[in-house]
Amino acid sequence: MVTDDKIIREMMSYYDERAEEYDEIYLGKGHTTIDPDVYRKDVAKVSEMVSRFGKGNLIDIGCGAGFWLPSYARNCNQITFLDQSERMLSKCKDRVEELGLANASRFIQGDFLDVNLETLKYDCALVGFLLSHLTFQQEEVFFGKLEEILKTNPQLMFIDSVWNARRQQYREKEGIQERVLGDGRIFRIYKRYFERPDVEEMFKRYDFRIESCYAGDALIAAIAEGYW
Repeated sequence: MVTDDKIIREMMSYYDERAEEYDEIYLGKGHTTIDPDVYRKDVAKVSEMVSRFGKGNLIDIGCGAGFWLPSYARNCNQITFLDQSERMLSKCKDRVEELGLANASRFIQGDFLDVNLETLKYDCALVGFLLSHLTFQQEEVFFGKLEEILKTNPQLMFIDSVWNARRQQYREKEGIQERVLGDGRIFRIYKRYFERPDVEEMFKRYDFRIESCYAGDALIAAIAEGYW
């Protein structure tokens, strides 16, 4: 997230208010600039990747409504869901209950950059659509904290918004952008998009080795292993 307090509050409010319709975009709904079939195709590809990800004790950082949970759940023993939005966590809890995973799940409401997780250690982490809201300075803090809570040779899965010629037609690669809810309310957020080289360089900076990567027309995803 950016350091401008007003934008931070607006972003937090946006994602809290968007909880009820958050998963619609994965189903090809609610996007005015990208063909719905593009999202459905990319979600199918990324879901297949997620189904190969996870082990032991997993933390889902910026879990949202838990959309990816059905794909990775069977690979883990314990799952921690972290999100700063109370409404997102509530939707995620509903999904956990539906899948019968309540006994293997833990929920933490808070900002990953601030919440205290020092006593917890994880085998792997999934971070979806969070790093694109962090500045480069906050990215450094994020990966520093991630290293503190991950065990030796951890897995990391990254899912976010891709940058390409299609998206360049209507977005800037980085900056303050508007988002519109279904009821017409407009919010401002900070967003940056990723090309494959951006992801490769980022993982290399923080001692992660990419094992697989997918760059579609809407989404980009990568699975990597930490080498420490």
